[in-house]
Amino acid sequence: MRIFCDFDGTISLADTADLILSAFADPVWEDIEAEWVAGEIDSATCMARQIPLIDAPLAAIDELLDTVELRDGFLAFLGWAKRRSLPVQIVSDGVDHFIRRILARHDIHDVPIIANRLIQKDGRFSLEQPWRIVGCGSGVCKCHIVETPVDGRKLVFVGDGRSDFCVASKPDLLFATAGLERYCRDRQIVHTPFTGFGVVQSTLESIFVQSDAFAAVA
Repeated sequence: MRIFCDFDGTISLADTADLILSAFADPVWEDIEAEWVAGEIDSATCMARQIPLIDAPLAAIDELLDTVELRDGFLAFLGWAKRRSLPVQIVSDGVDHFIRRILARHDIHDVPIIANRLIQKDGRFSLEQPWRIVGCGSGVCKCHIVETPVDGRKLVFVGDGRSDFCVASKPDLLFATAGLERYCRDRQIVHTPFTGFGVVQSTLESIFVQSDAFAAVA
């Protein structure tokens, strides 16, 4: 079993990109956001245009990121997954530095992160999108990353937003909240409502218990 998890709005309680842009970017970022919401540009183009509008020292950005809270139960879930030898990977269409800064505050350094890369040069910011795939509108193509592993292990995905729509039908187990839950409900995609990491842990633990019981009978 492999667990993939979105970050903004799923692990974190805030959308970190919107938080930083609201605080430190030229207000033009909201016009660009409106273009994305209207479907005039894709999310990869949207973020690539917005990040250079940030005008603040990295220290100020980090100070604001230090106010972002993690969803209750995430730390306990990570501990449980480690004890069960279940790999957890963050797959986000957000910004890698924002994610790493928040996790580091909780002494989390060993969870692999796939996200857009924040670049700072000569006091200005830009965004690299090494995980962008031709034909996908996201900066990080989650469909390309979340695919059936060669080892045949089941896939678990936890997400909440538009960047998770394309991957919704791929996992063996999908936990969805907010926009992703509405998307799945409208299209009758099988999912479990995500109310916190406790429900993910209890659901997966029940699978292990059933498997252990079956093995004992066999």
